[in-house]
Amino acid sequence: MDDRGHGSAAAIEFPSDANVTKSLVGLVKARDVHLTGSAAGFVAADGNFSILNGGAGPVLANGSVTIRNGGCGPLVANGDVSIENGGSQVVVASGGATIGPRGFVGVVVSPNVTVEDGGRVLVSSPLAIAVGAGVGIAVALLSRLARKERPRPA
Repeated sequence: MDDRGHGSAAAIEFPSDANVTKSLVGLVKARDVHLTGSAAGFVAADGNFSILNGGAGPVLANGSVTIRNGGCGPLVANGDVSIENGGSQVVVASGGATIGPRGFVGVVVSPNVTVEDGGRVLVSSPLAIAVGAGVGIAVALLSRLARKERPRPA
C-alpha cells in the first residue's frame, strides 16, 4: 500500500508494506516501511525499513535498516544497518552496522561495526557496553549509599 502526496496523519497502519512519500506521519506500522521525502514520529516495521531524504523519531525494525540522506532517533534493528549521508542517535543492531560517507551515529552496539571514510561514530560496541556497565554499577552504589544515610523511623 502507498500513502503518496502532500499530507499529514496521526497514525497509519498497513497490512503489508508501506511506501510513505512526501508526508508527515505520527506513527507508521507495517511489514516493510519506506519513507521517501517524508517524516514519521515513530516507526514499527515487522520487516525492513528505509529512509531516503527524510527522517523519523524512534525506529523498531525486525529486519535491516537503510538510511540515505536522512536520519532518525534511537534505532533498534534485528538485521544490518547502513547509514550514508545521515545519522542516528543510537543504533542497536543484531547484524552489522555500516556508517558510510557523511554518516554519523552517537552510539553503536553491533557485533560488527564498519566506519567508512567520512563516517563518524562517537562510541562503538565495546566501549558502549563498558560505559553502560560502569554507569549501572555507579548508580547501584549511589542508591545503596543514599538508602544507608536516611534515618530510619522509630
